[in-house]
Amino acid sequence: MTSAVLELNDNTINLYQDGDLVSSSPGFALSLGGSIQFGQSAAEQSRLHPVNTHNEFWYRLSMAPLTRPLAHFRNNADVVHAHLQHIAQASDFEGDVTIAVPGSFSREQLAILGGVVAQTPFRAAAMMDAGLFYAKSHMADHSRVVFADMQLHQFSLTLLSQDQHQLKREQAVVVQGAGWSNIANALVQVINDAFIQQSRFNPQHSAFWEQHLYNELPDYLLQIRGGQADFLVSITTDKTTHQARVSVAEMVDSLQPVFRRITQQLQALSALSSDGPLPVLISERAAAIPGLEATLQVQQAPLSGENMANACSHASATLTRTGTDVPFISSWRISPASVNNTADAVPVIPERVAASHILLDGIAYPLRSSIYVRASTGATVSLNDAASAEDLCVLAPAVEGIVIKSASASVLINAKAATPGQTLSAGDQLSVGDDPVLQLIRVHDGRA
Repeated sequence: MTSAVLELNDNTINLYQDGDLVSSSPGFALSLGGSIQFGQSAAEQSRLHPVNTHNEFWYRLSMAPLTRPLAHFRNNADVVHAHLQHIAQASDFEGDVTIAVPGSFSREQLAILGGVVAQTPFRAAAMMDAGLFYAKSHMADHSRVVFADMQLHQFSLTLLSQDQHQLKREQAVVVQGAGWSNIANALVQVINDAFIQQSRFNPQHSAFWEQHLYNELPDYLLQIRGGQADFLVSITTDKTTHQARVSVAEMVDSLQPVFRRITQQLQALSALSSDGPLPVLISERAAAIPGLEATLQVQQAPLSGENMANACSHASATLTRTGTDVPFISSWRISPASVNNTADAVPVIPERVAASHILLDGIAYPLRSSIYVRASTGATVSLNDAASAEDLCVLAPAVEGIVIKSASASVLINAKAATPGQTLSAGDQLSVGDDPVLQLIRVHDGRA
């Protein structure tokens, strides 16, 4: 059984071993004085050095060139790789790991992630939908639930369903501008305003004291979990000690615009169900936000990362890997003897389906004969039915499916270098450098 689980939520990238949290590293990078810092140290200086701080590399994971320079890194995938190397080194970890990913990751990002992880000390045994394994043992008699979780720049809602046969992720939606970064900005502003009103001291006039409020904010939120109406914040400068009593109700009021956006998306998901409003499960990190549980009408206790990690570890023990492919698990088959005990379930690994067409610029080209991919004047790439010296890649039908007959070094399949003889399936993606991605698809012919 793979006992290590790496949860890739950029609010904090968490590494668990045997169900225990052993490393936690926020998705921040700071380039300062010729060196790169990652994680907590970078986050705790982000207000002191805003121009040198980067915190969107997980959120915007791609191979596209960086729009803002960061040391020697070419793209966000490079930064993610360096962050993972930092986590592995800081935790002295090397070996097999199950990777829990948010439902917000696109198929392209998952492909890139697989290639990045392969170049680190983490050996991915499987990738699993985090929401599915947070909720797996907590759905009780509900046929559908929504799992609510918070990331650094967005909030995610994952619709999960179960029947007698399987538990699966049906849909994942994100609420932009509703992540920890946005929430922290609103809450710190309330604290800052309280200082101005009560002591005429403005912490935001000093980057040092503004950073102090952001660094202490998680502790403030822990203080008010007990249900008190307010809490006291003190700042001691060289000259005096300033205090402000902060109202929890004012903090909740400041978050209403964020809560409304989350609620709107939740209502849209509930509209898919004939049972009316769906029950909501919530992660511990999201439940720390004052007023959010009440807004979402959460009835169950917040779900911990440790329980999710244990669920992933047990799941990985049942997997049988073939070849070098890393399976992505977003469904979980329930055995007949364990309808009421999802811990005994087995994973549903998506089958690879033969591709029938390749999609370029909205047009599906049939793969009945060889297709020649080449650079084209005025366009990035073109698809042709005759060979040329300018061909970058040749795709051809074979007994086992669509195979790559030849490929130049610039051709990537699922963000990894293409190799002659490689078999492709529906869902695979072909790209050439920074050119648009060509998607292999299967067109349904109307028959069962």
